[in-house]
Amino acid sequence: MDTIIAKARTLAFADSTLTFMNVDRDPAKAFSFINYKPAKTEGWTWASGMDAYSRIYVDQYTGEVLGAIDMRYDWIFCIRMLHQCLLINYDVGHYIVGFATLIILIMVITGIVLWWPKNKAALKQRTWFRWKDSTRWKRKNYDLHNIGGIYSFFFIIIFALTGLVWTFDWWEDSVYRMLGNDPQKVFPKPPVPAPVENGVNNVLDMVLADAAKRIPGWETMGVSVIKKEDRAISANVKYTSGRSGWNESDNYYYHPKTAELYHTTTHDQKTLGAKWRNSNYPIHVGSIYGWPTKLLATFIALFCASLPVTGFYIWWGRKKKAKPAAPQPVKRRREEVLS
Repeated sequence: MDTIIAKARTLAFADSTLTFMNVDRDPAKAFSFINYKPAKTEGWTWASGMDAYSRIYVDQYTGEVLGAIDMRYDWIFCIRMLHQCLLINYDVGHYIVGFATLIILIMVITGIVLWWPKNKAALKQRTWFRWKDSTRWKRKNYDLHNIGGIYSFFFIIIFALTGLVWTFDWWEDSVYRMLGNDPQKVFPKPPVPAPVENGVNNVLDMVLADAAKRIPGWETMGVSVIKKEDRAISANVKYTSGRSGWNESDNYYYHPKTAELYHTTTHDQKTLGAKWRNSNYPIHVGSIYGWPTKLLATFIALFCASLPVTGFYIWWGRKKKAKPAAPQPVKRRREEVLS
């Protein structure tokens, strides 16, 4: 591992900017390393907040450096940042997105109030498409917005509530409290490793071997690669046991000089708040249960994007309705007036 890391550092900004290594269980995949350095001064774009942010790939068998992807210019990652902060300075952009998400949440809730039927007949009309009964596009558009919205509102609310976590700390802390946890104690810090005089060689090799042995069915592993005497080498091991509905992972903390495992936080040991927070991203993007929920989230997101269009068309149609003609004065007969 020391040789592989040395190879990866040839493409890093500096030795200290190579922070984490990601290992996949698939033997055909290379090891990847995160190379990150924050900028001293930030500009108006999200990428201006860092001097370096790339992923470096190294062949795990030969040590050959396969290349690096600069995440600041990777189009897939830029789409993600467009979604998170509109590609502008993160401290500004993520608040714009957060408040827009709050507006979506308010519109969905008020939309449910407007949809709510007064009787059973209205309930059937507002939950079932009857497009054959009407050939007018306005009616079809109204049904698509009204009926489709009620079938998808729950998922849109989930998207909104999970998205607010990345903007508002008060919302994240509120969820922790609703789950019965103290926000300050959800993720307790591991103890500092005890100082030792003599260390061993190949610490990271021993860490990888031990972490993989503890979870035979592990899927991916993230390992810190910066060796400091006052900081543990952490290994986050992800897996799927089938016993939990959450995203599962165990955290192992090793002594940086002896590779001794001295602290462990398994998935079962985590607080309910920690389990939720570790699962918030896959819930938000729909990957929590694999392809079925990914497809569901994709279709719901596409429909959510159509709601402003169909809603605008409804508003525009009402605005364009012809105003009723003003009542004309009635001409009464002369004899009626005289009488």
